[in-house]
Amino acid sequence: MVMSTTKLVVPERDRETAARAASAISAAHLAGGETMLLLDEAGRRVEVPLTSSIAEAISALLERLGESEDLFLLGQEEELTPEQAAKILGISRPLVYHRMKTGRLPSRAVGTHSRIKLKDVLALKTFEEKRAAFSSELAADTDDQELAHRDS
Repeated sequence: MVMSTTKLVVPERDRETAARAASAISAAHLAGGETMLLLDEAGRRVEVPLTSSIAEAISALLERLGESEDLFLLGQEEELTPEQAAKILGISRPLVYHRMKTGRLPSRAVGTHSRIKLKDVLALKTFEEKRAAFSSELAADTDDQELAHRDS
């Protein structure tokens, strides 16, 4: 499958503008606006209809562009290398291969290489984050129970 990645590049000098635009769109969205007014190069007003979800997406995109010079947009069906998946998951490449081998991370072979769908990487990331939060809550509850037992 050919990746249809879109690379967005914003020079450092434009980051502050992107951050201000994100704030403006967020503020307009919070005020209940469903239309954005723009001025074109000739000074004419252009009305752009925006739903809440589109305004949130544009605002989030501009916010991220304000924080980083380059962003890549990928569809959830896009395929990643194990190295790319490791970066997203915040784990080592050997751990990605282990998750693939145990079936926790679906993948497919492309010749001698492996490919993993972005949606599967994100699903695993969400699962592991929830599991880590649950484990932390369980550990805290166990500590509370142990303290209560000592006090009685």
